[in-house]
Amino acid sequence: MKKLKTSQKVVFAAGVLGVLIGIYGRFNAWEYMEYFSFFYAGSTMMWIVFLPQKKSCSNLFRRKKAQKS
Repeated sequence: MKKLKTSQKVVFAAGVLGVLIGIYGRFNAWEYMEYFSFFYAGSTMMWIVFLPQKKSCSNLFRRKKAQKS
């Protein structure tokens, strides 16, 4: 696991909490739409933490500057 910034750790912890609430709700007979939103949002937050940083992404549609000769 790579080093994470503090904000990434907070988002990851919130994601873990959401997944745990979803699992808890699943096994305590909550309605599907009550627990699934927690589970889905939590798993998405955990996945978002590991996306590459914005400054390292390349923009495929950016125009390249003309080279001076």
